[in-house]
Amino acid sequence: MGDSSERHGPRASESPAGTQAVGRALAVLRLFIEAEGDVQITEITQRLGLTPGTAHRVVGALAAEGFLVRNPATDGYYLGSTAILLGQAAQRTLGADRAMPLLKQLNAETNESVNLVVRDGDESVVVMRVQSTLPLRFEQHPGARFPLYSTASGKAMMSRAGDTEAYVRSLPARLPAVTPHTVSSPGQLTGELERTRARGYSIDNEENVEGVRCIGAPVLDAHGHAHAAVVVQVPAVRLPDTRVEELAPRLIEVAGQVAQVVPSDRTMRSAHRRAEPGR
Repeated sequence: MGDSSERHGPRASESPAGTQAVGRALAVLRLFIEAEGDVQITEITQRLGLTPGTAHRVVGALAAEGFLVRNPATDGYYLGSTAILLGQAAQRTLGADRAMPLLKQLNAETNESVNLVVRDGDESVVVMRVQSTLPLRFEQHPGARFPLYSTASGKAMMSRAGDTEAYVRSLPARLPAVTPHTVSSPGQLTGELERTRARGYSIDNEENVEGVRCIGAPVLDAHGHAHAAVVVQVPAVRLPDTRVEELAPRLIEVAGQVAQVVPSDRTMRSAHRRAEPGR
């Protein structure tokens, strides 16, 4: 008997042959984006709803191509050389390898954590990060995801997105509170986006993580739209309003520099539809 995704997925006549297998392989690889250590087969079966047999087949196929490697000491898996080479190729293609020195320079100037974030549907996804070396800092890693409406990155991107009005209309009348400080309604968010557009940068006042303030600037493509943002992330005690005003011009400058090194036809745009195991 197959797993639930096998039983309830689309019929073979509704999708190209092999689509389900490809979707499962991609879903397995996605688990490793946020993994901090080896990933066990049991975790894959639980998170993706696969049977052990299906999980072993998918993982075995990925390992055979070098995307995954089994660790004999833990019996878990980690990303292999093929995945590393693919990631490096993506960074070259998107210009991310040229963006990193700019992020490092901003980090050196501010001694604060700096993120490069892209939009994925209704979420902000951290794709590159330079961590602060100060003892008091917020730990984060590439692959972390957050709602657009509660983050400086999300507000920076949506202030210059091509579908801002459609996005705001799609939101519920009462926005889920990530923290007690999160904007609570689409109307409140609209005001935030208008202020962000006018001044060129966004502010997250402990709206996504209590005790952490962020400022973000959109990375604009050739059409003036944003699919990415540069963000400085700071413990609230180190980021009073006066420092926000001091950092903002340099942040806007760096976001503009990042836009220049990213090819105009590749705005570091992330796919807006995620692969699912059964689709």
